[in-house]
Amino acid sequence: MHDNRSRLTIHPHANGKSAGADIGEGPPSPDTGLTVREVAARLRVSPDKVRLWIQKGELVAVNTAAVLCGKPRYVITPEALAAFEKRRTAGPQPKTPRRRKKSQLVDYYPD
Repeated sequence: MHDNRSRLTIHPHANGKSAGADIGEGPPSPDTGLTVREVAARLRVSPDKVRLWIQKGELVAVNTAAVLCGKPRYVITPEALAAFEKRRTAGPQPKTPRRRKKSQLVDYYPD
């Protein structure tokens, strides 16, 4: 009997490096990883947005579906989510320069 769970699909980072799963590890179980719905709830976005990040390679996920040609079942590891959040954090907002009042008044109609 052939076990389809032994095959896994790893989505690479945007820079082309693989996610780093060892061959002996196997796919992460849902107990150790987060589902698309859980990540969406944590980041307050829709699950479709999370799937888009996975397809674009911004968020690393493992497809744990039994059949690779069917609907994907992505599992996101906590390390991949932490790396994604670190890349997406915003820095401090730049201070806007203060407007200076004009100190001189131009007299267009001198007496």
